[in-house]
Amino acid sequence: MYTILITGAGSGIGKASAQRLASNPNNRLILVGRTLEKLEDVLVTLDNKKNHLTHSLDVSKKDELINFLNSSKADLENHPLVNVFANAGIGGPNIWGNLDKWQEIIDINLTGAYNTCMASYPWLNKAAEEGIEIRNIIITSSCLARFGVPGLTAYISSKTAIMGLVRGLAIEWSRGGVLINAIAPGWVDTAMARESIQGNADRLGKTYDEMCAEVCSVVPTGRMSTPSEIAALVEFLFSGAQQSITGTTIDINNGSWMG
Repeated sequence: MYTILITGAGSGIGKASAQRLASNPNNRLILVGRTLEKLEDVLVTLDNKKNHLTHSLDVSKKDELINFLNSSKADLENHPLVNVFANAGIGGPNIWGNLDKWQEIIDINLTGAYNTCMASYPWLNKAAEEGIEIRNIIITSSCLARFGVPGLTAYISSKTAIMGLVRGLAIEWSRGGVLINAIAPGWVDTAMARESIQGNADRLGKTYDEMCAEVCSVVPTGRMSTPSEIAALVEFLFSGAQQSITGTTIDINNGSWMG
């Protein structure tokens, strides 16, 4: 049985990925997030739930990650860490002034992803000692890293920087068997997306359905992705079916970006 670490596992893409990956009885999941209650709610929905565990921590604080993984040493020696999904993130606007969320968004979305990669790397290397040649890291970016929209400077900056983080670490780590990639979803039907759409609707005096239709009208397929669709891509990248994709950002956004 091999271990997969998922941050931001309490909802949305992280939750859907946990549910998909848990269907494989050889996978042992560590679900990480800031709110233990949400993680426990996800845990009860998983197949083979006795295989998995939850832990509450803040990925922006590297010592919390390092200490947790070190405290799990015996467990990780029995069930090597082979895949990491650095999915934790927050959204929302940032406005210059006392209520500016710039630092919070950068700390969680970018520094949190960096901390997750760096804290996990020694344990991914230990898996190589067990004969596991290919290990994987996936980081969640966003299609907003491909183009700008007003009011979301911090979010866009954090998700764009993830693409550079992936390229840099891929150069350093891929020769040793650790493949690292980013995924860049577009609109996904998650609580975060619904909150964003509702906020825009309230600001413009529209209903949620009207705003959702307007959002989807500029998407080539005319729809949002489901979390399970994103989870299917995560599952593929973790499956071992390929050993050639690294340092890449994979766009999965219904054609919102066609670069």
